[in-house]
Amino acid sequence: MSDLDLDDVLNLEEEQYNLGFKEGQEQATKEQYLEGKQYGYQTGFQRFLIVGYMKGLVEYWLENIDNYGSSKSLQNHLNQLQDLLSDIPLSNGDEEVEKYEKNIKKARNKLRVVANITKESWKIENLDNLVKEVGGTLQVSENQEDMW
Repeated sequence: MSDLDLDDVLNLEEEQYNLGFKEGQEQATKEQYLEGKQYGYQTGFQRFLIVGYMKGLVEYWLENIDNYGSSKSLQNHLNQLQDLLSDIPLSNGDEEVEKYEKNIKKARNKLRVVANITKESWKIENLDNLVKEVGGTLQVSENQEDMW
């Protein structure tokens, strides 16, 4: 009978070890999920902050196009810029991210052209700094070994 009691005590220790290990894994999984979600929200906010700013500029210039001599060239550039911005996908797949990057690059170049035509380059000179100031910067480890 005394052998049975010792085996139960040894099993109890192993049982508690396994229970603690499992709880630790579950907690780490929850924390990683929340951290990933926060990272995703911040990334999305930063990416579309610049899109929103560009759309706001386009709307302003279209509403006040008569103040710039209502040139046909300006109207064309604004329409092209508007098309580029409206064609940016809101999902996060690989193809969509690639399209986002391509369209943002083209939109930035088109924005420079429009700013030069309107003689309002000051509106976009500090665009990157403005986005960093409002949206913050992401802290991402360059070394993948440090990430985990």
